[in-house]
Amino acid sequence: MPNPEVPLAVGPTLPLYGYSADQLKDWIFRQLGSPIFNVELHEQHVYDSIQEGLNNISLWRPRIRYGAIRLLANKTIYLQGVDVGAQGIVNVDFVDNVPSPTEIFYGNLISPAPLIRTGLDEYDNFLRWRKTWQRVTSVMPDWMYDVFTKTLYIHNPIERYHAGVTAFENFNRTQDLPPYEAKWVRDFSLARSRYLYGDILNKFSGAIPGPVKDLTLDINKRADGEKQMNELLQTLKNSQYLTAISTD
Repeated sequence: MPNPEVPLAVGPTLPLYGYSADQLKDWIFRQLGSPIFNVELHEQHVYDSIQEGLNNISLWRPRIRYGAIRLLANKTIYLQGVDVGAQGIVNVDFVDNVPSPTEIFYGNLISPAPLIRTGLDEYDNFLRWRKTWQRVTSVMPDWMYDVFTKTLYIHNPIERYHAGVTAFENFNRTQDLPPYEAKWVRDFSLARSRYLYGDILNKFSGAIPGPVKDLTLDINKRADGEKQMNELLQTLKNSQYLTAISTD
């Protein structure tokens, strides 16, 4: 059995998650052969690859942020100018803290409302009845988010309601990535760097004369990197986060 007090990884080895962009950059150079031989990539090439990985993970598996705002009568503009991520607010749930069946809701001109009953099934009937009348009388709250002005518009706000807000945030730092996302960004950044490296080597289309025999550069890195990027992107799209579909 290995001693748990002795680390299995020594030196500047990349951790599973929580790594910095500089740690990932150094790891990528090592995977491409440095420092045994010179890797013809600039550091900025690798940083661009890391940023591309963060952009993709933020698009398909963004960081989910939850919040709540208190609604005010006659106020329709909320969170104006607040940065909630590039994709903005994706869902708003309107919640009544104590929906009481003893209230008289906007009057009922067709049949008596179930105001007196106390059973769970009767209470469920009341909630359905109230939501139906909100729709019929066009007073049910609704929302729209303008991603350009970063403004949440709420139509027909009701003061006693609270709005539960769901937003998709970007990952701006590798240190903030959870384990799955950190592994994906690591693998994608390496694949894209390998693709760029192969593209640079591809400028030598033929063999290079050597002292003993001609040398042939490994230009297959470009095709390998492109294949790995496509596979990783397909895997990411299959694991994307979606907003829940609700019917009532």
